[in-house]
Amino acid sequence: MKIEFLEPAYNEYLDAVKYYDLQLKGLGGKFISEVDRTISIIKNYPDVFSNYSKHTRKAVLNAFPYNIIYYHTENKIIIAAVAHQHRKPGYWHKS
Repeated sequence: MKIEFLEPAYNEYLDAVKYYDLQLKGLGGKFISEVDRTISIIKNYPDVFSNYSKHTRKAVLNAFPYNIIYYHTENKIIIAAVAHQHRKPGYWHKS
């Protein structure tokens, strides 16, 4: 399955990597690894994570306070948000 980030989700992901690298050298790399590990699970088992809304699912990262909000088609997984858990729920979603 192909993975595609929506532009705001990718930008948020990059911002988080930069933030963690500023906090501690190498921490951004650990964040990248955790996101990659979670996306790998999503790719192999797209329906394993719980529903977040009618059309999206939420994968919770283990070591960082982030969720990956995504939806999928037959051959593509779309990452809609790399959402910090302590921000207002659904802040990334435009009504």
